[in-house]
Amino acid sequence: MKYSSLTQRVAPGDDPSAPDPWAVHELALHREAKGEDIVFLSIGQEADEVTPEIIVDAACQSLRRGRHHYTQASGSDGLRNAIANYHHKLTGQTVGIENCTVFAGAQNALFSVAQVLLEAGDEVLMLEPYYTTYSTTFSATGATIIEVPLTAANNYQLQVDQLLQAITSRTRLIVLNSPNNPMGQSYSMAQYKSIIEACVKHDIWLLIDAVYADIVDSEQLHHPQNIPGADKLIITVGSLSKSHRMTGWRMGWAVAPSELSGHLANLSMCMHYGLAPFVMDAAIVAIEQSTQTPALVRDLLNKRRKVALSQLGDIAPAVIHDTGMGMFIIVDVEPLQLTALDFALQLLEKHAVAVLPCVGFGPTGQYLVRIGLCVDDEKLASACKKIQDFVKTLV
Repeated sequence: MKYSSLTQRVAPGDDPSAPDPWAVHELALHREAKGEDIVFLSIGQEADEVTPEIIVDAACQSLRRGRHHYTQASGSDGLRNAIANYHHKLTGQTVGIENCTVFAGAQNALFSVAQVLLEAGDEVLMLEPYYTTYSTTFSATGATIIEVPLTAANNYQLQVDQLLQAITSRTRLIVLNSPNNPMGQSYSMAQYKSIIEACVKHDIWLLIDAVYADIVDSEQLHHPQNIPGADKLIITVGSLSKSHRMTGWRMGWAVAPSELSGHLANLSMCMHYGLAPFVMDAAIVAIEQSTQTPALVRDLLNKRRKVALSQLGDIAPAVIHDTGMGMFIIVDVEPLQLTALDFALQLLEKHAVAVLPCVGFGPTGQYLVRIGLCVDDEKLASACKKIQDFVKTLV
């Protein structure tokens, strides 16, 4: 039977022989199911934490009130109003419910934005390394991904001139993730200003993936939404997954110019016909009442980062890259003459610690290993000491 060409564009990679970025995590899950004690540092969710009780209670109460019927495709007015206020508090940009569209998580929002902006022949500029789903999310439209690599020589910092030089007459979208996953990098206001000026000049959309923005210290991040011209071309994608410990609830959004939001609502009507009202009710409570949770997550991550760095210590010749932001620490294992995948497989085999090789994050990720700060202090310290010991055996 025949399948559409879309099936090829959403496949994990163009090369069927390319390594699966989640292979180590899946192998670790398989071994855990067989009874082994595995420490998972391979995903971005707090394994030892749960959604705050006030949010869970709100969902249960909503269900009991009969809030389980069809809803607006773009999201309830109450939730979109809460998102608009939350976005304003985070970025300083004033928006209304007409600018907000609710999705089943940030990933769904990213995919939907791509669908209404891009088509075959268009180009998308992405900084590399990038989160593993980005490539297929945007190329599923038929658009071409243009990778702008960040290099170790520049400490993985954005060189704006390099990004702007990649713009062509076919460029339709620039994607930025701040803080970046996996590297944890953010961008200065001067960098944003140069990028937005180029977007205005060349009629290019700018998408900001801000799912980690509210779990870092506010002074560490700059927000470009109020730079002149930004309001007409910038799309901000957010989520409650990290900030409110709601990864499985699948609650995210896009804040965009109202015309674009209208197109997103039309797509949502075709795609999911409205999200669960009891989940949206719980999301309102998360945003408006569980206001301390993002700071709790931030402070816990900061504490765990210190624990991890202390236990990793000096792992030369491997190199630690840490910006102090996000949920991860990156280790460059190229000096050990191993790929990230080989390193992660051997670490799992010998020490029962699962980390994520960044092989699906673009070519630069071939030698980068991502360590999640998402288990309790004792497990994290023990796992990082095992990583240190493993590195010593390779020197």
